[in-house]
Amino acid sequence: MQHTPVLFAESFLFPEAPRWHAGRGQFIVSDIDRGQVFAVSTDGQRQQVYQGPDWVSGTAFENDKTMLVTNARSRGLVRVQLDQPDAVPEMVASLAEIAPYGINDMVRTASGVCFIDTVSFDFVAYARGEIAAQPSVLARVDADGRVSVATTEVNFPNGMVITPDGKRLLVADSLDQCVHAFALAADGTISQRTCFAALPGEMPDGMCLDASGAVWAACHGRVVRVAEGGAVLEEIDMGTTLATAVALGGADGRTLLITASDSYDRVVMAGNPTGRLFTVQVDVPGAGLPSVY
Repeated sequence: MQHTPVLFAESFLFPEAPRWHAGRGQFIVSDIDRGQVFAVSTDGQRQQVYQGPDWVSGTAFENDKTMLVTNARSRGLVRVQLDQPDAVPEMVASLAEIAPYGINDMVRTASGVCFIDTVSFDFVAYARGEIAAQPSVLARVDADGRVSVATTEVNFPNGMVITPDGKRLLVADSLDQCVHAFALAADGTISQRTCFAALPGEMPDGMCLDASGAVWAACHGRVVRVAEGGAVLEEIDMGTTLATAVALGGADGRTLLITASDSYDRVVMAGNPTGRLFTVQVDVPGAGLPSVY
């Protein structure tokens, strides 16, 4: 099945890491290069809820009013009061010792363990063919701020989801062209890596889970709904627009929000911001973390 994306909001620079929060009735979207996080209502109205010191990326909800945010370049995890955008964020942890270049997306378990992508090289320079890629680990931050390496069994971890039963962590690995699955223990330990879905020729990025157990994954030129085992069930052709991440939300959980931009080149982006949000109405509602349903 193929869908056509509908423009929902624009005037972003490089939007990413969308989440839905049912209690708030809003999507949360990061505008990475501007260091801003927005709460976006279902009518497209937006409110800035955080301004970081540099790039921002992943977010996770502690409750209706408190959110964790990754400051990507300074490699810090901070706590933000959603309803107090002028409040000084609280530093939770620094990941500088295990993240040589930056940090990216994240997901938080119900017990408060955060998994955070690290970045060990300049991905934009890599995309231009200027440098070689280096393996990047998946980091863990405990509720008390302790930082450790969750696993080295990844290459370039990107989007992540946790299944509704809390027993599996799925990781989109852009360089491995695969969605990995890890067994997730109650204490936050991950183990037993398997391949949830191989996506040869794709670079899976941000993703979300639906109630059937399938994953929607942004693969830049398209967005796919893929079942465990790798069968592509549905597809959204993004044309020349690059899809970077997705989230299911809305009143019935069936609105697929897609973050997208026309380019990764920061010089091009700065002179001509093309960051936009698109929506598609789908049949199966969302489930699992990092969104809240």
